[in-house]
Amino acid sequence: MHAPDDPYAPPQADVRAAADTGDAFYVVSPLKVVVLYVATFGLYQMYWFYRHWLRWQAVHGVRVRPVVRAVFALFTVHALARRIDEALRTAGVRRRWWPMAVATVFFLCEAVSWSTAFVGPSVAARWPATTPWMDWLGIALMPLACASLVRLQLAANAACGDPQALRNRRFTVYNLLWIVGSVSVVATATVIVLRTHAG
Repeated sequence: MHAPDDPYAPPQADVRAAADTGDAFYVVSPLKVVVLYVATFGLYQMYWFYRHWLRWQAVHGVRVRPVVRAVFALFTVHALARRIDEALRTAGVRRRWWPMAVATVFFLCEAVSWSTAFVGPSVAARWPATTPWMDWLGIALMPLACASLVRLQLAANAACGDPQALRNRRFTVYNLLWIVGSVSVVATATVIVLRTHAG
């Protein structure tokens, strides 16, 4: 062991202390989650999951592949809910929020959406009458999926010691660009579809 004043000693760093600094989860206000989720028609959830896993990876020094976990959130939402609940217990925050039930609601909503997207076309080809029903099913489940994300976010904010998300409650220029861009794309696609059917 080198003496503290040894000029030739390599720099010492407490890796664990460094890893424990900062928020273990993405802190953001529930209002921003809802607005961005709705404005982007659910696409925001990929970014949301990515930021949560990225923070977890940075703080705990464990490689979790944030991009992969965000893309396949259907299969990783329970793991995230478990980690948030563990963080709440570690921080001594008492909260009754039923993490596995919340994660299961999101899982079911996503499972149905994926099913209608991948299996829907073949089903509609055999039974054309089911087409409108399946088109609207995914949209109808969006409020439930969004509500489950909000529940997860509220718990994550509490685990990070910022239940009101005071550090990330304002909408930034990038947020507004996301909103305007998403709405423009959807509006354009809707007009194209309507014109196609009208023709």
